[in-house]
Amino acid sequence: KKLWAGLIFIIFSVFFWAFFEQSGGSLSLFALNNLHDSLLGLTIDPNVVNNSSNSVFVILFSPLIGLLWVWMSRRKIEPNSGMKFGLGFLFLAAAFLVFYATVFFADASGKTSLDIFTLAYLIITIGELCLSPIGLSLMTKLAPDRMQGLMMGMWFLASAYGQYVAGLFGAEMSIGKDASAMDKLISYTNGYKDLGIYALIAGIVLIALSPLLRRLMGNVR
Repeated sequence: KKLWAGLIFIIFSVFFWAFFEQSGGSLSLFALNNLHDSLLGLTIDPNVVNNSSNSVFVILFSPLIGLLWVWMSRRKIEPNSGMKFGLGFLFLAAAFLVFYATVFFADASGKTSLDIFTLAYLIITIGELCLSPIGLSLMTKLAPDRMQGLMMGMWFLASAYGQYVAGLFGAEMSIGKDASAMDKLISYTNGYKDLGIYALIAGIVLIALSPLLRRLMGNVR
């Protein structure tokens, strides 16, 4: 039973990373072509924000998220791992819907707000912190002793497949390099809206499955 729970988490992680890893593809092109270079009034290259904001937010917020889980655990209200995975997807969905919302802040040249873009990265990082840190721990706890190495390998393989699928998603959003910035803005933001909807559906499904996952996991939390 625990093994089945682990496989479900692995399958969903493929989709999580497929959405999350737009940072190295479509979001990088979006930052290059469609963002102003002003963040909170400071001049900065949008791709510097794209490449570094997630890391900065992880450093800033991972201790706070960890303390939150400890605080909730002491009060016996900490969500189980299935719920945490589901919350990760819900934050992911919210982030991509914010990426989509940048279209409403665009000017006539097809450039939009770097501030809103950075806010989306803050939200997506919180989603990552709900899911990623517990994944490796779950694989070792849910796998039989003789299969722990295999399960760890499958977890990392899921990340690799996720990045491959991320490339496919990014390719679907892209249009010719000679297209106008406004056309690129519309193409990418429509793609982000779709990813937000898919992530929302996945999050709802995971939360609905969390009682089943809790039973399959037994004493593992």
